[in-house]
Amino acid sequence: MLLLCSVLLVALAAAFPNGPGVAFPNSTALPLLTLPYGTWRASQYDARADVYTFRNIRYAAPPVGNSRWAKPSPPEVVHDIQDGSYGHNCFPVPLPGFDGPPFANLTQNPGEDCLFLDVYVPGKVFRHHKKPIPVVVWFYGGSYVTGSKDQALGMGLYDGSGLIQQADQDLIVVTFNYRLGAFGFLAGEALKGNGSYHAGFLDQRAALSWVQSYIRLLGGDPDNVSAWGQSAGSGSILYHLLAEGGTLPPLFNKAFFQSPGFDPNVNVEDVEENFYNFTEAAGCGNATDMMQCLRSVDSSALQKGNLVVSTNINPVPDGSYIPQPAQVALAQESLMVSHVLDEGILFLPNPLPPGFLESYITNIFPPDSEDQVKRLVSIYKSQQASTNVSDKQIASELVRDVIFTCNIRALIEAYNSKPTWATQYSYIDGILNGTHTSELTAEWYNPLTNPDKQPLFELYQRYIVNHARTGDPNSSRRGKLPVFWPKVLGIRREEVGNVLDLNNDGFHLMDGDPQMLKTSCHAWRDAFVEVAG
Repeated sequence: MLLLCSVLLVALAAAFPNGPGVAFPNSTALPLLTLPYGTWRASQYDARADVYTFRNIRYAAPPVGNSRWAKPSPPEVVHDIQDGSYGHNCFPVPLPGFDGPPFANLTQNPGEDCLFLDVYVPGKVFRHHKKPIPVVVWFYGGSYVTGSKDQALGMGLYDGSGLIQQADQDLIVVTFNYRLGAFGFLAGEALKGNGSYHAGFLDQRAALSWVQSYIRLLGGDPDNVSAWGQSAGSGSILYHLLAEGGTLPPLFNKAFFQSPGFDPNVNVEDVEENFYNFTEAAGCGNATDMMQCLRSVDSSALQKGNLVVSTNINPVPDGSYIPQPAQVALAQESLMVSHVLDEGILFLPNPLPPGFLESYITNIFPPDSEDQVKRLVSIYKSQQASTNVSDKQIASELVRDVIFTCNIRALIEAYNSKPTWATQYSYIDGILNGTHTSELTAEWYNPLTNPDKQPLFELYQRYIVNHARTGDPNSSRRGKLPVFWPKVLGIRREEVGNVLDLNNDGFHLMDGDPQMLKTSCHAWRDAFVEVAG
């Protein structure tokens, strides 16, 4: 083994004689990032923002063949200088209602060879490199079945340049792809011991490991890494805190959870049915060894299966890497959590079918969970009677609670000894109007590319980059922010307090947040505990 390692080191030294690091071939050329397994030239330099972008750096080997549903392997050595032009999206699935920009871009360049990342680096790091600077790692959303680091670049989203400007060039931003749908989150007994339910999470961990190993070469501080995510991306970050029962270091020390989402399903029968539907659609339903068949067929066959089961794909506890549902297992140094004004409305069928409340709750649990279902239905019907809201509104609140805001309450309660800040995004823009994903417009705002000046968005960015840099959203370098944002309080109350709300009039502090009520959230938690136990 020692001889093999020595030979490998000699080979790497011969391939890359200057060793890992960043070099400028001449005064006008784009910089080269040399890693132990290859060299990547920066794809572009934005002089106005003073930001270099390194595109499509491979962080793991292609997850194909026997590597399907497995932990990603390290990249193989490549000798030619890479220019960032090669890099696929991971196979997506179209989502009803999410088929316009930016989701339309996802089907243009899909493939299994998709484990790539981008790094946005301020130019000052290369000119005046004194000490490592903070790092944000972005986890995109998409219901665990769609999304990409590239999907919204044409709209300015997921481009780190705007955030770096608001951080006064004191921030590096990393975005990356991870396996989706059945490629990343297929579950079933056949996978136990022969793969992972959570290949997508393992990809995410590999990207975080890459940051720990190599971000210092680009001037980043591996000891000051913030994980940011929205929807499924945010839910993913939550699960990294729970990995292996919370014993696995998460590889980040601060987090920003934006609408942390996952549709819980503790019905084992549904999971197995989903696996066999996928296998049948992929052409392996009659195979003696279904996993061997699934690892040998063409990726187009897997995508056929992926399209069949996409609406039922979500992270499923496997008893080991993810032992329990998140709301059961939740028991960082600093957290921010957020939700939007109306999380649930986009996820309702239109028209709303009769009996939606009962059927939605019933489908989450195993067949012998009548007591849990009755209790939850009773809570929402009593809330509807007391508030006199429509069936559609109470259905929206139900979906909001179980997929999004009760996850936030669980986080706040679990980490009550840590500094935690909470916010609501209520900005009405005439398009998204405070619905799910609407905060992304403010988060990724770039004044250099946006023709409409948005001072509120710049202030919003200042709060969140302050947290990434220092662990406190109020620690501004540019003078006083509009509202001092205190840490959350009242976790034992029905409504959590000190929630910063951004609406069209500016920033306001909410004494109580009615969107993550203790009664509803604890009822869901207790029901999951009873079923899991």
